[in-house]
Amino acid sequence: MTLNDILVASLAQLDRGHDAQTVEIYRSRLIRYINDAQSDLADTVALTRRDTVVPASGVVRFEDLPRVCRRVEKVEQLGKSVPFRAGDEPNTLFLPYDAPASITYRCEPRPLKNADDVSELNESLHPLLINYAVGRERMGGDVSTQSGGNIYLSMYSAAKQRLKGYLNADDSFRIVNKYS
Repeated sequence: MTLNDILVASLAQLDRGHDAQTVEIYRSRLIRYINDAQSDLADTVALTRRDTVVPASGVVRFEDLPRVCRRVEKVEQLGKSVPFRAGDEPNTLFLPYDAPASITYRCEPRPLKNADDVSELNESLHPLLINYAVGRERMGGDVSTQSGGNIYLSMYSAAKQRLKGYLNADDSFRIVNKYS
């Protein structure tokens, strides 16, 4: 779904028109809510990327990565996994070689700004962005509409809880009762 699709679906859930003028009225506030939800879901599903950078004297700056780095998971140089440690300066890594490094890291998704932007999150998570935006928008209204906001935020939270531990194959788990 594009950002415009998410905005239109959110406005439809809010029982507001979704013509160009209405979309423009709510655009900035809903985009802020959608980006908040996107960041929260990225934490939940441990959104990762793998990018190659060239260290300068064995030091990699996080600014050299195309996305905001939350946590480095793995570094490979010369075709093998290598140890790394935090640098002396903030947001730097010390690597053993000056060779190009393939860094796997948890990242912040790119904020959605333009109408045709598409979230980097899995397509199946896009309805959660709508639920969160609708819930936040309803919470800002008068007291009579706030209970509707609670419902949407509860649906968002429940769906988010079901995601934990099941989306990433390395982190997935299963409890099996061997004695039943």
